Amino acid sequence: MSKEKFRYTAIYDDLRQSIMDGTYEENSLLPTEQSLSMHYDVNRSTLRKAMQLLADEGLIEKKPGKGTIVLSRQSEGSESSEVISNKNIGFLLPRGNLITEPFYSTLFSLLEQNFQPKGCSLIYTTLDDEDDMAAKIAPLGLSGIVFVSNVSRRHIRLAVENKIPSVLVNSCSPELPSILSDNVQGAYLAGRHLIENGHQRVAVLAGVRSYISNQERMEGVKRAFTEAGTPLQPELILETDSWLYEAAENLFTDFVATHRDSLPTAVFAFNDRLATGAVNAIRKSGLSVPEDISVIGYDNLGYFNSISPKMSTVETHIDIIAEATVSQIMWQLNGGRCMGIRTLAPVEVVEGETVLPYHTP
Repeated sequence: MSKEKFRYTAIYDDLRQSIMDGTYEENSLLPTEQSLSMHYDVNRSTLRKAMQLLADEGLIEKKPGKGTIVLSRQSEGSESSEVISNKNIGFLLPRGNLITEPFYSTLFSLLEQNFQPKGCSLIYTTLDDEDDMAAKIAPLGLSGIVFVSNVSRRHIRLAVENKIPSVLVNSCSPELPSILSDNVQGAYLAGRHLIENGHQRVAVLAGVRSYISNQERMEGVKRAFTEAGTPLQPELILETDSWLYEAAENLFTDFVATHRDSLPTAVFAFNDRLATGAVNAIRKSGLSVPEDISVIGYDNLGYFNSISPKMSTVETHIDIIAEATVSQIMWQLNGGRCMGIRTLAPVEVVEGETVLPYHTP
């Protein structure tokens, strides 16, 4: 970041705060450009960039021959600034990702619950890479967008250029607020849990390689085993290129059949559906979970905790992800800036019944 860019954004932040807290009252005049330039020790070009940001938010207006006037504002953080009437928010999921998948259906439900009291309706649709996003969303009358997972950068760029309040969930972009699980830490903790239970020969069931969540979970679990002095063995890293349990079940069934004499003592699957596929494959192979092979998943979604044995997994706090998403959309709808910040939901291991301590025979 250049020094000039840092200066004008810092000036913008300072002036915006002074407007929001009433230091500069509604309908009052801001100090002259000359005064502000001297106050902040910058040239007028830098100052004008900060002023333009304020004007873009509707906080100030320059009146020829009069000066720069502070316009009406809403009190930041007040209840009224959180209520927007009759706004449609899009829930845009890449085609091929099913809304019926537990993570997406749970996220949609929680978002809907959080948006409704604020006067917003959530509308689901799919959006493929080659789709004309503008044409697709125009009939929906969207005032904001929740992009989910592996969305095309082209679509994100279009939303930013058109100043549509937007958030990216379960992935990351430098152009939008990005809200996701702390994947690196969550996978690291899952690895540590297996290590602390004596497991050294551990298989990894990965999902779709192009997903940031997949890449970060791989980074986290590798770090755990490298720190323990027992790096993951390449032949035990199994890529399904899917998040569905059927893919994991088929892949791990074949793996067990061809590695009967050198099976892992545990499996870490990158979501609970993959973990369920691993459990099914182990059982179909005549083995038991966790007596023969331990299994740990990721997400802690309700459905997978209702089956027996109860899945050991990583809690992602999807409720926090949903709350943070709604907060970011409402902030932008109320005139706040769309910033490329990254918010990580906390994670921890939830001990179920699918991991047992391993003891050397």
